[in-house]
Amino acid sequence: MADQDGEIEIDIEIGEDAAWVAAALVLVAVLGGAVVLSEWPLWGVDVQQSDAPGEPNLVEPAENGTVLWPYTSKRTTYGSKTLGINMVFFGDPADVRTALTRRSELEWEEEQLHEGDAESQTISYERVTLNPNASNLTDVVAWDSAEGSTRYTYVEVGDQGRWIDESYQLHAGTYFGSRQHIRAYDDPRGEWTAVQIHGEYWDWFRLRHTVMGVSDAQRQLEREFMGERYVDRVVRMPFENGRSDSDGWATGIHLVGTVLPLVLVGITIRTRRAQREVRRFLDRRSRELTLGAGLFALFTTIRHLGIAGEQLFPGLNPKIIAAFLYFVLVVGTPSIAYVLGRGSDRSWAFAFAALGLGAAFVVDYAVMGVSVVPLRVALHRGAVLLAVGLVALGGAATAESESIAPPLYVGLAGWALALLAPLFGYL
Repeated sequence: MADQDGEIEIDIEIGEDAAWVAAALVLVAVLGGAVVLSEWPLWGVDVQQSDAPGEPNLVEPAENGTVLWPYTSKRTTYGSKTLGINMVFFGDPADVRTALTRRSELEWEEEQLHEGDAESQTISYERVTLNPNASNLTDVVAWDSAEGSTRYTYVEVGDQGRWIDESYQLHAGTYFGSRQHIRAYDDPRGEWTAVQIHGEYWDWFRLRHTVMGVSDAQRQLEREFMGERYVDRVVRMPFENGRSDSDGWATGIHLVGTVLPLVLVGITIRTRRAQREVRRFLDRRSRELTLGAGLFALFTTIRHLGIAGEQLFPGLNPKIIAAFLYFVLVVGTPSIAYVLGRGSDRSWAFAFAALGLGAAFVVDYAVMGVSVVPLRVALHRGAVLLAVGLVALGGAATAESESIAPPLYVGLAGWALALLAPLFGYL
């Protein structure tokens, strides 16, 4: 409408549905962003660029020995490489495996010390024997056999090149929690074992492990062997294969002779003046608080049940445990949001649902030791929180109107899309 001066004034009225519509639009935007940043599996496009065709980066860990492509790969092609080989153990492959898995049982006896030039020393030891009654020589990580997807690497022996899969996998930690994961590749000539070690955690939305990084795990394993009497020397080798947070330098560990082989987050409120107001607020919002606590408890319980099931049934395929707990996650999360959302205030239902589940994500990342979250994963988790918040808001609105409210449909659709995207590889 025009005022007396001839200027046009526009009155904008914001309806009560504007907030949830805006949340729905943000949900679509962040979920779309997560998909765009994914690897686009149906079109075969990998966001991690590969070496130029026909020009793989090959290294030679030992002089005049086997040539190695210093990466792992999902398939027997250079274009599907994943992480870089970041450690090489020099010695008989059987001894290397023993050094990794049974060092606490080894009993060492020094034979003699050969002093060389000022820059190097060579230390020799007699063949060691396994002593089951020996006490631990040092505090080391306990490595156990592991389950994991098959990854390949390429080697050339003489003029013959071939793809090989891992000789074995080891892990320290839990399958459904966080762990350090080793894939070991034995040299066909028996001179060394190439290792790809990384930290990872089980992601219940992706139904697979997400890599946290490689450098921390590499440094920790490196420190375990550095200074040990059965290690001749530890060196760095420029493999120029930086992936994730790796700098492209691999650790070389030369063994001597023959080797037989929930973090709780505490928050303390110290301000006495605020206690009374907090108590009043909790009394008024007890149902919404129960909503947030229920979502928090469900997600964290699923994590701990997965770890407990893995330990109670070590012979059971982890995927069986994952299938049951994933069903609980898929059905239980929107059910809690809807049921406890009914009878709650709309705005507070949305806020507490997103806050409760978001807090579960943050605590879970802290417990798993995740310090860096990829942008596509952060966007996906944002979409999950918005979807669950809209389901809770829809439950509250449905109870008030006695008919199914549109936010409930949008929230459930967003929840379904947030689950389907990772299952089809878009995360």
